[in-house]
Amino acid sequence: MSSPPRHAAESRPESSRCPEPGADRLDPARAAAGAARWRRALAEALGEDPGARLDRPDRILTMLKVFGLTRRLADLCLKHPVAAADTLIEGPSSVLAEAARDLSALSGGVGGAEALYGALAPLKSRADIAIGLAELSGVWTAREATGARADFAERLVETALAWLLRAAVNRGELAAEADAPGAGVFALAGGDFAHEDLAPYGPMELAVIYDEKRFTGPAARMAERAFVRVGAELREAFEGKPGDYPIFTLKTPFGSGVSGAGLVESQSRAVTTLSAPPQGALRAWLATARVVAGDRRAGGVFLESVEETAWRGLNGLDEEKRALLRRQSDDPRSAFRAIADLFRWSFGAARPVFRAASADQVFDLAAKSGALASDVANRLRAGNEFAHFYVSRAQMMRGCAAFGPAREDEEEALAALCGYDGASGLRAVVGGFAADARNTLDRLLAAPLSEFERYRAASENPGDADKLEDLGFRDGARLASVIDQWTALAGVEAGAGRFAALAPGLLTAFGETQRPDGAVRLFDTVIRAAFDKADQVLARFNAQDALRDGLVTAFGCFDAAVAPLTETERGVEIFFEERGAETPRNGAEWLSRFAPPPSGAPVEEIAAWRRESIARIALYAACGDMSFDAAASALEATGWEALARVFETTCKDDKTGEHLALHVFDGPARGLPGAPALFGFIADGGDPEEREKLARAFLEAVDSLGEGFFAVLPDVSHRPGGAAGPLAPDAAAFKSFVQSEAVAYDQILLSRGRVIAGADKARKTAKAALRTAVSNPRRADVLFRDLDRARAQRLRRDRAASEWDIEQTEGGLHDVELIISTLIYRHAAAQPAIQEGGADHALDVLARAGLVQQSVAETLKSARAFWTRLATARALAQWSDPQREPARPRFAALLARAAEVERFAQVRPIMRGYAEEATRLYTQLVLGRPSLSLVANA
Repeated sequence: MSSPPRHAAESRPESSRCPEPGADRLDPARAAAGAARWRRALAEALGEDPGARLDRPDRILTMLKVFGLTRRLADLCLKHPVAAADTLIEGPSSVLAEAARDLSALSGGVGGAEALYGALAPLKSRADIAIGLAELSGVWTAREATGARADFAERLVETALAWLLRAAVNRGELAAEADAPGAGVFALAGGDFAHEDLAPYGPMELAVIYDEKRFTGPAARMAERAFVRVGAELREAFEGKPGDYPIFTLKTPFGSGVSGAGLVESQSRAVTTLSAPPQGALRAWLATARVVAGDRRAGGVFLESVEETAWRGLNGLDEEKRALLRRQSDDPRSAFRAIADLFRWSFGAARPVFRAASADQVFDLAAKSGALASDVANRLRAGNEFAHFYVSRAQMMRGCAAFGPAREDEEEALAALCGYDGASGLRAVVGGFAADARNTLDRLLAAPLSEFERYRAASENPGDADKLEDLGFRDGARLASVIDQWTALAGVEAGAGRFAALAPGLLTAFGETQRPDGAVRLFDTVIRAAFDKADQVLARFNAQDALRDGLVTAFGCFDAAVAPLTETERGVEIFFEERGAETPRNGAEWLSRFAPPPSGAPVEEIAAWRRESIARIALYAACGDMSFDAAASALEATGWEALARVFETTCKDDKTGEHLALHVFDGPARGLPGAPALFGFIADGGDPEEREKLARAFLEAVDSLGEGFFAVLPDVSHRPGGAAGPLAPDAAAFKSFVQSEAVAYDQILLSRGRVIAGADKARKTAKAALRTAVSNPRRADVLFRDLDRARAQRLRRDRAASEWDIEQTEGGLHDVELIISTLIYRHAAAQPAIQEGGADHALDVLARAGLVQQSVAETLKSARAFWTRLATARALAQWSDPQREPARPRFAALLARAAEVERFAQVRPIMRGYAEEATRLYTQLVLGRPSLSLVANA
């Protein structure tokens, strides 16, 4: 059996370490040989073969399943053959009891996270063997196995927490009483862990809380650092290092969990975070959490103290809670968990028995309470047990926190483990149970009298509803009633006229857009925002002219982008204003025409300017008043300018701001809605803690720039120490990072860095630090080989879902930007000017210097412009999947205009042509190899 693939572990998120697609295939024909190896290993370990005790047919069949259908469980049985034999002969309880005794023996253990992982992993492996074989052989049901797993997980957490606290005390980082080194420190379990629905490898939801009031003076600061380290070590102890199989994958409600972030929190920070308005998910988590390790008395007191805050408003269903419950997941258990959470939130405040009950127990309690029909509860129990059964076998097969198979051989193996002859049958059953649970959830979330609504006629002309649905609208009956309201708002008496006479062909035009219902929603908002001018608005939509066509396209294709303009009467006027030669043609002209708020303006004003700018750009692009090249340039300029203005506002009253400069990274899709904003900080002095405080204040301000479609997605991970390092390093630390720690992608990215805000001295320091990224072009060949390996891993990991996945497809926008970045990296030392402007400017400079052929430079510029135009159209439309959402006529015409062709059918051939050309140039310019066409012609 294969071992964990160390070479690829770092390219995947730590929460999903699973064997790579290149791992050994699962082949039932090799089961007998594997079982024979296990028997030989057992005989060698015991000094004799147990013989007849293992020769029972049921035990032989169990081991054949293990070695023919699982990968991780088979590895464990070979490493611990005695534990597997004892499970089959003596039963799983004896093996678990022995593992628990060995776990208790670790009470005096010392060492770091690696030593703790080394101590816990073998014990967890023996427990996995006992529970897995008991479940596969039918000795235990899935529910019994899950209960035993949750109990052992609690013991692991208790041991790990005591170990790490003891290590912190021994290092002198924590001052604690001799008889109670962990006083005031406790671990809370939430989610599946709290409800004893835990899968073999998790995720295990956990948060360690400590009482910071026990530490005063200098000891308080040392304790805070110590607990940050405890969080990082706790994560490493359970998930191991890259390439290790995890004991459990950890998840915490207080943060991302990366490098232990959020795993350990002080009581005061936890209470402050809980009291913040948008923390509905955290409140729900704490409301149903329980203490599983550490100072249980302190944990009980803490849960009692936050009980009122956690349960406040939890039993009421607002949009945030509905979205939380309806959140989609690859986990087939998610719908069942959502239903159980709904009942916990609804009844848990008055009936605590609901809080920590498992999903099955919640369904029983709800049925007995009359809140759920008995037949529905029975279906949910059966479906939940099967979904958990499915996930449990998938994880024991793969050895990670997976929710299903990843390859065809794993699909067939999982089907056999679940008792099915083929994968298609298993998929149908899992999908059926999940669909039934999702339907039940939707009905529970619906209003109590919603069942009566389906029987009420929505319009006096029922035939209108069918006609509207034929045009592409989802709910024709509801739309018919809305249209009657439009007619009334326009001052036309009921029955005296129809909407088709007021705006001929408008509804048909809406039906041709990508989102007809979104177009109607915005049009309805515009009419209502116009107040007493509704008749004038309708009059402007009466004529079938270019203005109406542009507005229809904007409403139905870029609905989310232009929505801010529909909310006020002033915004509505923008739709109908005349636009001529003064319309900006690039980002610089846009900032000149629509100037941002002055330096130091409140963040709210900057956010409003940014929202209106994006909405205007989307409107102008949809109406054809602005090319998509200009739209992309304007969006990028608006995004960077908003960050610069927010930085100035944040630093306005803080002297530390004089030592800090903000830099950004050019690259693919910068400034487009939904694309990450890559930036960072470099300091030329000042107090490190004050710099960190200022940087965090800036990030909080950036988060407030918008939400949903207008949200900014900051990425500040390209810095010394990565996501765990300081946000605002000084120049020396940054240069050291460039010379030693930065990986290939970081090096290339830094070559595209440019400073956009900060005091003059800080700007010069930051610019000099960024220049160090290109100070050694002789390393380029080695760096590019590393970069190529990272690119290959990315293409395998983030495989393009379709040819319209422009950023990820081979030869797409990411590859074109990568080629340009490598050229800048290779030649920036000799041609500093190429770092001053954009990508087109850099290519022109390189071509004039003879470092790149003019034809190559023009090809790269054309390819970049082509992909960027399409990416801009996609981002403004929030469209990516042509299979689930085929391009409708008006959006297809919009994409054709973005591609600068006449018909949509011509776009795909051009996409393939640019992709092939970019791939050829990547081979030549980055890898230094001739393309296949040149080799063929040689």
